[in-house]
Amino acid sequence: METSVKLGIFRRVAFCSALSLFLFAAPSRTRKASTQNHSRKSKTPAPEIENPDVDFTAEVERGKTFEHDIGHDLIFRLEVPETGDYAGWDIMIVPKTQPADGPIEFSAIATPPYHSYNERYIDVTFGFSAKEILEMSPRRFNFVMSENDEHRAEEAVNVALYPNSASDDEKQRVAESSENIQLGTAEFKALKYRITSIKDPLFPGSIEWMRFEVKLKFPPALTMAQVLAPADVPEK
Repeated sequence: METSVKLGIFRRVAFCSALSLFLFAAPSRTRKASTQNHSRKSKTPAPEIENPDVDFTAEVERGKTFEHDIGHDLIFRLEVPETGDYAGWDIMIVPKTQPADGPIEFSAIATPPYHSYNERYIDVTFGFSAKEILEMSPRRFNFVMSENDEHRAEEAVNVALYPNSASDDEKQRVAESSENIQLGTAEFKALKYRITSIKDPLFPGSIEWMRFEVKLKFPPALTMAQVLAPADVPEK
């Protein structure tokens, strides 16, 4: 069976389910022991945000979803994951008006890695403590700007990263298409927070409240082709 990103995989009844099932063969985001060896450094080529187009600060409480209109018919969203209120949040960029055939999300497809923890997860489901999660700041991520670009980006990821039967001509077409998918870039920074201890071995601490800052830069800033070629981006 080929491993690939399923086209339309984000079209789910609930956003949280969409994220946990992002890749057809990806491991589920189950809570793991904190003794595992984690690496939070993403190879996503998301540069520092200078002169952002949108810059705002806000607050969110445990178990509550947060939304902010960022223009371009897009919404910045902090979604409580399916693992529960105590886990934290997932960062999303969603359209103001969802397609008729189900919800879609614009940041996951443009923010590798696809099979492990990445900077869009502000939650403890990969074995990090609440304090460790909040100390991973600032976080940087990318996003496409439209439903059509999300589909094209999925196709580019499938052809570039996973075994497939695409012809050389098809691979060339998709490669050229990925060079024309302009991405927005964003930065999330936790400013202040309050952690509550709870008597649950799966959640030794919970983010009770968080104040944060978000900076966004709209295209042109980065292309999908650059995201799919992280080796070309110098390590910092």
